[in-house]
Amino acid sequence: MASYHLTAKIGKKGKAAAHAAYIAREGKYSGRDRYEDLEATASGNMPEWAAHNAAHFWQAADDHERVNGSAYREIEVALPRELTPGQRLKLVQEFIEQELGDKHAYQFAIHTPKAALEKDDQPHAHIMYSERIRDGIARDPAHYFKRYNAKNPEKGGAKKFSGGKHTNELKAELLGLRERWAAMQNKHLEKHGHNERVDHRSLKDQGIDREPEKHLGAIGVNRLNVHDISALLERRAAEGEQERARREVSLIDLSGDLKRAKAERTGQQEAALALAAQAMEKFKAKHEQERKAKAENLAQSLDSYKPAFDEIKKKIIAEGVNPEQRPLILDEIKKLLVKRIESGEAPRLYQAKETADTAQPTKQPQPALNPEPPKDKLAEQTLSRLIEEERLAWRKNEETRLLDEAEKSRQTAWKIKAKEPKKPLLGLFATDQWKTDVAFWERNLQDEIDKHHACKKQAQDAIAGKSEKENWQRVAFHEKAEQRLKTEHPELAKALMEQRQAEQQKTALATAKATADKAADKAVADFKVVAAKREGKSLGYGDSGKQWGALPDELKAAIESFNKQPTPARGVELERMRENFKREPDAAEKLTQQMEQGKVRGVVR
Repeated sequence: MASYHLTAKIGKKGKAAAHAAYIAREGKYSGRDRYEDLEATASGNMPEWAAHNAAHFWQAADDHERVNGSAYREIEVALPRELTPGQRLKLVQEFIEQELGDKHAYQFAIHTPKAALEKDDQPHAHIMYSERIRDGIARDPAHYFKRYNAKNPEKGGAKKFSGGKHTNELKAELLGLRERWAAMQNKHLEKHGHNERVDHRSLKDQGIDREPEKHLGAIGVNRLNVHDISALLERRAAEGEQERARREVSLIDLSGDLKRAKAERTGQQEAALALAAQAMEKFKAKHEQERKAKAENLAQSLDSYKPAFDEIKKKIIAEGVNPEQRPLILDEIKKLLVKRIESGEAPRLYQAKETADTAQPTKQPQPALNPEPPKDKLAEQTLSRLIEEERLAWRKNEETRLLDEAEKSRQTAWKIKAKEPKKPLLGLFATDQWKTDVAFWERNLQDEIDKHHACKKQAQDAIAGKSEKENWQRVAFHEKAEQRLKTEHPELAKALMEQRQAEQQKTALATAKATADKAADKAVADFKVVAAKREGKSLGYGDSGKQWGALPDELKAAIESFNKQPTPARGVELERMRENFKREPDAAEKLTQQMEQGKVRGVVR
């Protein structure tokens, strides 16, 4: 069913061009699977210098709007699934014409991604527009975004429509916008024969007694298990049924008694509302009961795993793990355990414990399920943590060093400023010399000021992880972290080394197997070629042929035996040879050498 959504956003200076590219799926957002959802896009009311490319307008807004100013406004709206793409486009265009007219430069895009939960189309529109009002005065990009000049408009930039408005006034405009969008949607739904309608009011204002559903997004949906997804879909179905019943309006039969027809319609509505409310209450009760039972079962399960957690905690302490990292590791282990319990991979120990207690009076030991990660995985996690610690330590040291450099430059600049050359009172030569000294002084002062700002900027980049020097330090981070792992966690270092050796051995075995398979395939292929030449008495492979005569007798006998077999049996024999060669690589090599021997000795010189 159609749903209502409208949000109004303000875009900061420096964000407009990138956001315009995002909604239009241009630049880095084009040609990527996750952005293949563009249904329509267009722009309008652009100044002459951006009429052919709206990106020029948004880039100019980023470049020339004041530092704390907004570069664009955006209206994001959900579109009815019931409408076709063409009908949705007409709806958006009519809404833009109503709200913006010819007063504001704009760009819009319609996206139709798949909903994360229900997998249906989720059409929505992004409408970007400039706050600045078009007044017919031609302005270049730098002039367009200047501060408005009320006395001489041609000397200033285009006026912003929100300038000087009180917060309450802007809030009232937003409420009016929400109401007009609802009316526009309902108009188009009715126009195209759909009974669905949307309402811009909150659930409370509509008299609906339920909590609004929280927006999950793709990431939130991925975190849900099958039970949660099923419950959420059931809730949506129940709420949809209730909503449809609430809005159901029956046609009145005017051919008979009008009063009786109205009474019948009222009765139908009340019955539908009662059934929908009953379905919703039943769903809520069932869901709440399942939620409580699930929470109680999980709590009992986790309680039965407490001894295992205590053992893990002791091991972590014994390994010398950083105290600050211990809670994080335990929390990750707990999350993994909960996930395994909910998926059925791990047993619910409290059930096994109850069975044992019932069967035997004496207390039985709990089944041990150690959710502790394998030592090699723990070693990798610890190494990654140590690398990150080395990286953060380097960033802090680099920031401190650069800030010290910036401070030195600041102090040097003040010392240079204090030695500003004084202008002489008389003498042409003295005046010329003074100008030279001033120029030299200004250059030195500016150099120190530039160095000061550059060091501060580099310090900010360093602590934020944006310094290019950090890339050069990656090997050093890894080497220092590995040395710390050997010193602080020798057992983990040993486990990591054993894992790497095992991986190298596995790679070597895989390489050897691939080599053997390749040699086997080659030997079989060569054998098949020679057998075919012998069967066809090709040049050199007749009874008196030199290539045939150069082959060992053992190989000749094998070829003659092979050629005597029927065609279906030959394939089976070749496959048997291939499997034998894979098990015994030396046999494949021997056969290859024998056939090469025949080629060499049989060459006519």
